[in-house]
Amino acid sequence: MNMIFKMRNFGLLLLALMIFSCKRDNPEKIDLDFSCLSSQLNIMQHMIDTAKIGDVDGTFPKSNADELSSAILALKEGLSKAKAGILVLPYEVNTYCVAATKAINSFQASYQITLKPGTPAELLVNGIDKKGYIDFGESSAYGGSNSFTVESWLKYDAGFFEFAIGDFIATFSNDGKGVKQGWMVNFSGSNLRATLGVGPQADRVFEWGSAYPTNYGQWNHIVAVYDGSAASDQLKMYVNGNLFFSKTNDVKDGSGVLQQYQPNTRNLKMWAFMEPEDNNRNMAGYMKKFRLWSAAKSAQEVKDLMQKEVTGNEPNLICAWDFTTVPANASNIPDKTGKHTAKLVGVYKWKKVN
Repeated sequence: MNMIFKMRNFGLLLLALMIFSCKRDNPEKIDLDFSCLSSQLNIMQHMIDTAKIGDVDGTFPKSNADELSSAILALKEGLSKAKAGILVLPYEVNTYCVAATKAINSFQASYQITLKPGTPAELLVNGIDKKGYIDFGESSAYGGSNSFTVESWLKYDAGFFEFAIGDFIATFSNDGKGVKQGWMVNFSGSNLRATLGVGPQADRVFEWGSAYPTNYGQWNHIVAVYDGSAASDQLKMYVNGNLFFSKTNDVKDGSGVLQQYQPNTRNLKMWAFMEPEDNNRNMAGYMKKFRLWSAAKSAQEVKDLMQKEVTGNEPNLICAWDFTTVPANASNIPDKTGKHTAKLVGVYKWKKVN
């Protein structure tokens, strides 16, 4: 009798262990929210049903309508998977929502309206998915030197970049041997950063950042300053006239030797909204009054720049574009110094200023 009792207890213990193991192997199902899929589908379907398709002002191009139709089919597939229980993780649902949002924004931006050259307007460039960028050409001056200042106004909306790094303006490159050259003003994670290539040792960068402004839909005056001759705080950034961060160069090689900024060993390309070499580093947004200076601007000078226009004849001004009116030729936009030209490539749009 005692043996039977022990066997029963052992059986109950074994059953409990099996139940516990099953619970661990089959975690409770996560309740997912599919409302985004349904709402985005309704928006997209309404857009395609009511849009006028054509090749004149007041219509959407057929190619963009076809893209939206394909996105609708992809979203319907995602919704079917959701209802069938195939989507089990939040990020899987979010992937479809993000793709739908991009499709909606892309289609809306394709609405055709012609603005005459000289019309006051704001320039929107969509670099996401390598679609568009501003090409400022190549120049040895773009690499900067022992001191320089990058200045521009920028406006963006939520979701303005997607991957690890979204480049706003960059000349960043390498010499073919791994030594990083040039600079970039970029976004990474939740931070707005300045990144400089330093060497001569390979794979070294001098960079710093701080949480970027989330005042979506508003202009921000962004200024990155490098002064290699300073005893400390060689790298600084200002946002809307206020010091955003400062960083002392602490990048050293294995022997403890401080690495130096590497301007360039050749002409460097300068692009906005997409990095010239790593095109995956891209973003979308509005840009105006971009200026590159061959001197490190002081805190007071940065404040003054917020209120000043430039003629092109200022000392230490390398290049300057306003991007505040529609150009006569989007493939040949002269800068104010008369030394450089820029061109708009891919997906961009001028929006009339009321």
